[in-house]
Amino acid sequence: MADTLVIIPTYNEKENIEKFIGEIFKHAPDVNLLIVDDNSPDGTGEIADRIAAKDNRVSIIHRLSNRGRGLAGVEAFKEAIKREGINYIIEMDADFSHGPKYIPLFLEEIKNSDIVIGSRYVEGGRDSERGYIRVILSKLVNLFIRRYLGLDINDCSSGYRCFRKEVLVSLDLDRMISKEPSIIEEVLYECKLKKYNIKEIPIIFKDRESGKTKLGIIKLAKVLMDIIKFKSIKNNTSRLRSKHNDANTVRASPHRRTRRELRRFGFNLALGLNILGIILFYRHKEHFIWFSTIGSIVLILSIMRPEILAPVKRFLDKLIFIISWLTTSIGLLMVFYLIFAPAAILLKISGRDLLHQKIDKSAVSCWIKKKQIPFSKESYERMG
Repeated sequence: MADTLVIIPTYNEKENIEKFIGEIFKHAPDVNLLIVDDNSPDGTGEIADRIAAKDNRVSIIHRLSNRGRGLAGVEAFKEAIKREGINYIIEMDADFSHGPKYIPLFLEEIKNSDIVIGSRYVEGGRDSERGYIRVILSKLVNLFIRRYLGLDINDCSSGYRCFRKEVLVSLDLDRMISKEPSIIEEVLYECKLKKYNIKEIPIIFKDRESGKTKLGIIKLAKVLMDIIKFKSIKNNTSRLRSKHNDANTVRASPHRRTRRELRRFGFNLALGLNILGIILFYRHKEHFIWFSTIGSIVLILSIMRPEILAPVKRFLDKLIFIISWLTTSIGLLMVFYLIFAPAAILLKISGRDLLHQKIDKSAVSCWIKKKQIPFSKESYERMG
């Protein structure tokens, strides 16, 4: 397992980091650790430095600017690729929601796969110690991501994953769009487009033992919007490349399949224009002559010189794509506002956030009792 690097992005994990590293080495003593800390104000980076000074298996990257889960993940992947002798890269969270005991199973399964994902939604996997509302919300979000990105994966939002090094090398990490947690889905989407073999193994996802989750209801909505954004950009880029290749094919070999496609396009366009002309003629509109004339010209070009219609086809394809993209985006925005905005307002009014974890309720009660002071938000945060 000396050829394995475990990546741990951190932000305000001082309660967990030292114990978590010890738990990793308990189950996988030969792995190397890379902690990527986003300049945590609670001193997580200093604790990691102290551990790294004593153990050469541990290294740390301090990120002082451009913070974000996505940017931290990309920087960690780049560092992993640079390292000699590393064949497998595991990424996981430092809050004990991802159990280190599964690392040996990941390394066993990766021998026959390109990517291994720790999944809550395969047989043997589940959520543990989480409220039923959070579980339902997680499943609904996961279902949306799965359908929207076309992923044949049960747990699309799992951040507990193992990659072969060559998989990450093949990804264009400099062109990753996500700066926040949606990097998890973006990397998965890129791997799906490249048709990598992905295996899911069951894990029990536990609630964090201490500290506070960073994913609130508003941030979750932003993550979903980021997913819509990166898919649209990547699909648009793919279409433009395809159209560029089609145009080159038309110029290089006008007698091949593209010429037949342009001829078929011309016939359909001419038919549509002439039908419009007939409708206008029967409605006694004098503009019918323009539609009929243009339709006839298009028909002649389709027969004689179909390659002339290539710019028209590209323009109409792009116009149709823009209209469909705008329609889809507006529809999804309306859905988000209709679902998430009222929910966020109600939660704000009630002073609750279903995605934020409570910090050890028994410790809270004991602390208040000893200090004999009324409970308040400030006292709650000081205790944590």
